[in-house]
Amino acid sequence: PIYQAIIKADSISNVSEDLIFKVIEKQIKDGISSIVIHTGFNLETLNKMKGKRIMKIVSKGGSLTASVMKSNEVENPFKKNFEYIIELVKEHDIVINLGNAMRSGCIHDKVDEFQLSEIKINNKLAKMANKKGVQVILESLGGHIKANDIIKWVKIHKKITNNRPLFVSGPLPIDIGTGYDHIVATVGGAFASGFGADYICAITPAEHLCLPSLDDIKNGLIACKIAAHVGDSMKFGLNHLFNDDLKLSKNRFLKKWKNQ
Repeated sequence: PIYQAIIKADSISNVSEDLIFKVIEKQIKDGISSIVIHTGFNLETLNKMKGKRIMKIVSKGGSLTASVMKSNEVENPFKKNFEYIIELVKEHDIVINLGNAMRSGCIHDKVDEFQLSEIKINNKLAKMANKKGVQVILESLGGHIKANDIIKWVKIHKKITNNRPLFVSGPLPIDIGTGYDHIVATVGGAFASGFGADYICAITPAEHLCLPSLDDIKNGLIACKIAAHVGDSMKFGLNHLFNDDLKLSKNRFLKKWKNQ
């Protein structure tokens, strides 16, 4: 909703709580099934972050929410009014997706106090929503994390949240894959999925460059499906999900190339 609110206001400084919630109400009427909001930080968090990261906030929705807060010197409108949001979405069975605003934007910005704080805040809000009968997905550990830290942080997230559904954007385990970030994300996404993440995000070759074309989206989805399949092999072993792999191998042995 923060994107549409800013478009309607025509300026970040003109975005009010009232406008944000009018947008949410309109989106609900339009039939959304999920809503992404960034609730895991406040003005104190933003002030503490100064000078402590290379890439600051790289989440689009998170940075826009932060800009509204800083421009108007107000607290996080989604966190402040979370109980009202629960009531708005409950009767329509809409899933709340608590966004990952504090994710790291490069592998040299290690997982820090701000990400841990966001996980804890969002977990607390998820419990509140669940008690009211609203389902919640937690976005976390997205962005850029070096490969050998992915397992550690997935496990920490799962422990803090008592195994709540975890969505990861990437993560990208290197930063120099510009133009090929769908391949980089396949590696990070496979690791994250295999170690316990429940949802992974398709990253396109256009990541960090421009808006994706249809071919970019296609290639991103193919890479994401490969990452998910690798992750499933790590989670579940070679069960029925891998019958096609077995069939393909047998056809290759028999040189039935068209059956691959």
